[in-house]
This record gives sequence, structure tokens and C-alpha cells, in this order.
Amino acid sequence: MPMELLEKIINDCKGMPLKKINLFWFGDSLCNNRIIECLQIVRKGLPNVKLYLSTNAGLLSEERSRVIIDEELLDVINFDLDGIKKETFEQIRQKLNFEEVVKNVRFFLDYKKLKAVKKPETRITIINMLPNEKEIPEFIKYWKPMVDKLDVNKYNTWLGTQENLNVGKSFEESESGKFTFACNHPWDELVIAADGKAGLCCLDFDLKAKIGDVRNDTIKEIWHSTKLNKYRNKMLNLNYNSINVCKNCNAYIFQKNKFWAKIQQ
Repeated sequence: MPMELLEKIINDCKGMPLKKINLFWFGDSLCNNRIIECLQIVRKGLPNVKLYLSTNAGLLSEERSRVIIDEELLDVINFDLDGIKKETFEQIRQKLNFEEVVKNVRFFLDYKKLKAVKKPETRITIINMLPNEKEIPEFIKYWKPMVDKLDVNKYNTWLGTQENLNVGKSFEESESGKFTFACNHPWDELVIAADGKAGLCCLDFDLKAKIGDVRNDTIKEIWHSTKLNKYRNKMLNLNYNSINVCKNCNAYIFQKNKFWAKIQQ
């Protein structure tokens, strides 16, 4: 994302009731050679907004770790690691080196401990799926003592485009269930791609449901737009079949037990 576009977005958000910014979407943000500068721009422009980053840690150098911790650039950092054994990890996270990733994460955690600081909160996530299901207990045993939070997530099929690799009950729910409530995404988040196009949801990976463009409109205008409200109304009426990007989505397995879903049912 061009710096001037990032700064425009930050200016749009000033004075708004914004809870957090996730500075990542589809691809690892550490691929951006100017990621530290991006974090600094967001932190300076919106000092009271929580800033999140999720990464596979393949490019989390010691220098980057030191700057992130020393300058308190993040409130939360999440490491997406999907295996505790080299073979499993590299099968899932292809083109990454298991030893290098573990070394990078361990350095970050050790440096934070050395500096005796609270920020950022450290999280590690593993997706429970067929290739790694037997490693989950070992993964938890190894990583949980080192981090602030560890999550074991279900497998998302990305709008039905990927094979369902869920296991057990989650597989059954993903195969046979459906949204019986309005998905919370259009009320919770606004996704902005590197070129400024705004999307309905973080799962709409090629922005088929384009709802605006921050190069032409403000964040507030897009958030309250007729186009976005039409999608919200369709979801409230459970008319998912009329939304191409939503009709095969299995994200209900992540939301069905949440308060938002319960009050609608």
C-alpha cells in the first residue's frame, strides 16, 4: 500500500470510534520492506487505537523484533504456526523453514521478556486440521508457557473454495450447517486492500463484493453506504443465497456460539 494511501486512511479514522487496526490481509505483512515505517505511521496517527499484526514469522528478523518491542509499536502480535514437527509445518506452511521460524518467534518472546514490558500481547495460533490434528497436544505443551494466549482454531474453507480439512464435530458442522443468523463481519470490520478497494469481509479474498474505494471516499462514507447496508439487510433476512461470496461460506462454525449469534436466535 502506498504510504500516502495509508496516511489518508489514518486521517479518515481520526475522531472515529475505532477499536483496532489489523495491519495485515492476505499475505504476510512482513513482506513489505517498509512495514516498520507503516506501524510507526499508524501508531503516531492513532495512538489510542489498538494495533494488531499477524505473521508467519518467516521474515521476523531480530532487528524488526527489537524495534517493535522497543518502540511499543504493537498492542498484539499473533504468530500463525500450524505444526510442531518440521515435516508437518513445512507441508502446511510451504516455502518456510521450520527452524528459522521457531528461532524468530523464540527471539521475539525472549527479547520481550528481557525488556520486561507488557506490550505487545503475544499470541500463537494453530488451525486444527487433518494434517496436524495429532500434534495439537504437543504444540500446546511446547508453546503455551511462552505466550500470553494460545488459540486452536477451526479450518476455514475460504468461501467454499478450499477442501474442508476440519476434523470431528467441526467437519460435520462445516459440511451440514449454515448461517441461521447475520454474520457479524459487516458490522465489525472493514477490509481495505493495498490498492484502496474496500471489501465486505476478510474472507472475500479477491474482493468480489467490492463496496467502495478509499481513494475516492472516506471510511465513514463507505461504512454507512447504501451498498454495504444492502448486504447487511440481506444477512439480517438470512438471504445468503443472493450474495455470491457468502452462499458457500463456512464461517458460521466460528460464530454460532458467540453472543451476537445467540441474541438473534
